[in-house]
Amino acid sequence: TVTKLEPAPAESFNMGTAVNPTGTSITLDRHSLLIDGKPWTPVMGEFHYSRYPENEWSAELRKMKAGGSDIVATYVFWIHHEEIEGRWEWAGDKHLRKFVELAAAAGLKVIVRCGPWCHGEVRNGGLPDWIVARGQTRSEDPAFLASTKLLYDQIAAQVKGLLWKDGGPVIGIQLDNEYGGPASYLLALKQLARDAGLDVPLYTRT
Repeated sequence: TVTKLEPAPAESFNMGTAVNPTGTSITLDRHSLLIDGKPWTPVMGEFHYSRYPENEWSAELRKMKAGGSDIVATYVFWIHHEEIEGRWEWAGDKHLRKFVELAAAAGLKVIVRCGPWCHGEVRNGGLPDWIVARGQTRSEDPAFLASTKLLYDQIAAQVKGLLWKDGGPVIGIQLDNEYGGPASYLLALKQLARDAGLDVPLYTRT
């Protein structure tokens, strides 16, 4: 006898906004990422904008695209942007918005690695010294989450209008990095990101 195989049950993933204004969708199933429902295996390269001269970003991003990359991922090192509490710096080599715009012009999609902890061989994993001195980092400590909220609000202002849902290149957000603790912390970060307006198809961690 031949046994008829039933189709696998439909999968449901709690994703952000997956369709852009042109109607192109980014989503996933248990096997792969999907663009417009078709399997997609992208090539992603890393480029940390705040470590590189601003006037060379465009040329290097175009080299990445020419070399076969589909996505550029970049850390937002908190310590580079708020080394002194309350004093934010986003100009010059720290101009996240310009970097994302240049990535789009080069034909690359973008994943913004927001932290708060990044590692990336940066002091304190990218956490400002004043955050480390206060303690209770990478936790659901209310003071730490309140400061992280301010970081995410700043990042959201930088990429406003550049998210996938807006027709922009930002398809994903990484929350923290190399984290192996309770999932509740990552979910708290995701809620902060969503509340800040960082509504993207993909949320990830390493």
